[in-house]
Amino acid sequence: MISVKQLGSLALVLIQTTAFAATTKKHCDFLPKNNLNIPVGMEMAGGIDEKTFNSVMDSVVAFYEPIIKSKGAKLKMNRLWKDGTVNASAQQQGKTWILNMYGGLARHTATTADGFALVVCHELGHHLGGFPQVGSNDHTPEWAANEGQADYFATMKCFRRVFEKADNATAVSTMSVPSTVKAQCSSTFKSAQEINLCIRESMGGNDLANLLWMLSNGGKLNASKKPAFDTPDPSKVKATDDDHPAAQCRLDTYFNGSICGVSYTEDFGTSDPSTGACAVEKGDKLGTRPLCWYKPQ
Repeated sequence: MISVKQLGSLALVLIQTTAFAATTKKHCDFLPKNNLNIPVGMEMAGGIDEKTFNSVMDSVVAFYEPIIKSKGAKLKMNRLWKDGTVNASAQQQGKTWILNMYGGLARHTATTADGFALVVCHELGHHLGGFPQVGSNDHTPEWAANEGQADYFATMKCFRRVFEKADNATAVSTMSVPSTVKAQCSSTFKSAQEINLCIRESMGGNDLANLLWMLSNGGKLNASKKPAFDTPDPSKVKATDDDHPAAQCRLDTYFNGSICGVSYTEDFGTSDPSTGACAVEKGDKLGTRPLCWYKPQ
């Protein structure tokens, strides 16, 4: 049970984490750099427990460990439950592809099991997400897919693969699903199982967008407009942005990945934006990479 003193300390930490640094990283972090730390024993209302933390990673590893092995690499999942860092990251060391998953993020009040699954998928997306990679604008692409593309991979490829045969109808039955999500998922997919999976991954993206919104406001929940499916980011970048998009833009990316009808079995290309994706370059209108971070080629 968390004490009053701990609550006060936690509130102070939350308020003090408003400054995110956009830096060039050796690690690809899920969140912009922050100093928030939620140690074991300082759980907030919400979040997921250690059993769920491990179960989610087990589910993703079961599908992706052999895929990565087929590419000549080894997946290493660092399960850092005791670490209070509120983030996650990916890195490569030779042929070892690493995911660092921290307990602090799992314990955050806005983290859900599906949201956490998308975080794991996002970090995998840095390894497997293809174009655009960090540095593509300068024609010096690095190993990692950029932040927006990792988000796009998370829903469109990874979550869809992992939860394709899950009981998605039950999962979404307790959710308050916006009509926009129901309509768009029903427009792309026809079977009830596919529609429910689309809804589920979209709502998981919404959970993460709320987490990002909370952190960017430093706990001041009225400081900026809460992201929503009906208010997509209207901005258009002049060049593809490799860094972390804002919360609304990231929600748009999760949602667009969810409603794109291209199969998860079709890998993204490493240079052609149309390969494995819904793309404006081939005239697609639905499910494309949002222009708030992506500049069409």
